[in-house]
Amino acid sequence: MRALAILPSRAEDDIRGELRFAIYRKLLGKYSKAAISNLVETALTTLDWFPTPKQCLAILADWSERDLVEHKHRTVFAASAVRQERQARLNDIMDALDRRLLNQDAIDALPQRVREIGAERGFLRLHDDGAYRARPIRGEADA
Repeated sequence: MRALAILPSRAEDDIRGELRFAIYRKLLGKYSKAAISNLVETALTTLDWFPTPKQCLAILADWSERDLVEHKHRTVFAASAVRQERQARLNDIMDALDRRLLNQDAIDALPQRVREIGAERGFLRLHDDGAYRARPIRGEADA
């Protein structure tokens, strides 16, 4: 229900707003989260204003279990794409650390967990002052 609130609606006072919310809750409360998610997605892409109860019911009338499977598939696909993108970014950072392409400011700007992973993989060293620094290249520490 709250997700529908991101669509613009006509101005109204608090009492009318509470009444409207109660009506929508009573009308839509029996539908699954997936059906409501589909309603929100459809309303955001097709409507200019907050949907009327009649518009909500019309959108939900088109909802089917097949849509549920497609919705779950899109959700799983999106989550997988996000994981792959995060992993690719982490791999790029680890590659840059391995090749010594990041200066100390760039290392300090990395999220704490990324610095910890860099240390676990041997690209960074945690010093007593709490700073993560690139490990010296062999022979560089001797010079």
